[in-house]
Amino acid sequence: MSDDKNSYHHGDLRNALLQAAAQQIREQGVDKLSLRAVARAAGVSATAPYRHFEDKNRLLVALAVEGYQQLREETAAAVDPTQSAAEGLIAVGLAYIEFALRRPERYKLIFGPVIHERQAYPELQESGFAALQVVVALAERGIASDEFVDTDPFLIANSCWAKVHGIASLAIDGFYDCAPIPSQQQFFRELLLLQLTGVVRSK
Repeated sequence: MSDDKNSYHHGDLRNALLQAAAQQIREQGVDKLSLRAVARAAGVSATAPYRHFEDKNRLLVALAVEGYQQLREETAAAVDPTQSAAEGLIAVGLAYIEFALRRPERYKLIFGPVIHERQAYPELQESGFAALQVVVALAERGIASDEFVDTDPFLIANSCWAKVHGIASLAIDGFYDCAPIPSQQQFFRELLLLQLTGVVRSK
């Protein structure tokens, strides 16, 4: 095996390790992930990962931060400024669900219990908040245009996120696969619309 310094330029080793770890999680699940296995997959020595990650938990945090960034980018890309705030929230919700279905292992890593002491990693909190800000911005726009009730936009954003997260989690676990619905996409859209309109009949 060639020396690590010759194999990777400065900065490349960390990315190579993250890519190897992401691949292993996709193929074997996060429970079987180890720094030694990641090093082997990346073609470097067993001690090389410790130059960037002090332990497995730190590696998982880095993967989760990367996942949050991807989620923010994909949901932000779904926003059409010419649409209403409500239509924007539905588009973001559908993009969120699509992200979860396309990357279920990464999604479960981001929101699951596998990362220990989340509060000890500011970068994890910041990346999660940045992803939520896509929804907060739409809530603020809806309030400003009188489209939404005049309340805390963070409350609206978290209410919408909770709904979408529940749908995404159920979809990943296959709960909708046998449901008597003609189209999951349309079904998800209707669920999100119901979240916005509510179920209580106005008097």
